[in-house]
Amino acid sequence: MRPLGALLALPILLLLGASAIAHEVRPAYLDIRETAHDTFAVLWKVPAQGRMRLALDAHLPKQCIERATPIRWFEGSAYLERWTVDCAGGLRNGTIVIDGLKATLTEALVRIEYENGGTEVGRLMPEAPTFTAAGTQPSLEVARTYFLLGVEHILLGFDHLIFVLALMLLIHDRWMLFKTITAFTVAHSITLAGASLGYFSLPQKPVEATIALSIAFVASELLKARPNEARLSETYPWVVA
Repeated sequence: MRPLGALLALPILLLLGASAIAHEVRPAYLDIRETAHDTFAVLWKVPAQGRMRLALDAHLPKQCIERATPIRWFEGSAYLERWTVDCAGGLRNGTIVIDGLKATLTEALVRIEYENGGTEVGRLMPEAPTFTAAGTQPSLEVARTYFLLGVEHILLGFDHLIFVLALMLLIHDRWMLFKTITAFTVAHSITLAGASLGYFSLPQKPVEATIALSIAFVASELLKARPNEARLSETYPWVVA
């Protein structure tokens, strides 16, 4: 057994409870889709627990007028609002504001899909809670936004940092370690974006359990490691990631 890995495996296991409890899967998400010329369908999703939600509200540009009162409901671990607006002149150069974001530690993702097929994505943070629509974005810029969101979510997530630390102790080949952490980051970015966009749902409790089990597995691999024995997690670490 590797001395350093064995020394740190137990503390990693002891930190499981606190790390998983504090884990939040999704940022707030504002989806705006142009259904007709200057008419937009809006969906606003805010993380929630039970009937309690984050005190966040989305405000569209001043030229956008609601057609009717928004429909509001709770679903799973989210609070949702849906409504339709008419925006004279469209959204280009209009400013979207997430009220209450400055008082939180979370982020908000804004996605706009235009009638002509163009899309743009904005990442709003507590220190920058506004987004100005540009009209469209290159696909590479959209992908970059999702990737950076995933990277920051990992860096701010105590559970993710524990997992990466365990991988660093387990994998000694630098190139293999780089590929494994990259695979973990890309997979996490895709999962986070997919959950935010509503392509699939990630119930909070099973996610927390999966995170805890993955960290426990890597920690157990550290405890079982032998100097001349290559375990599955060392040979194919990207599968674990």
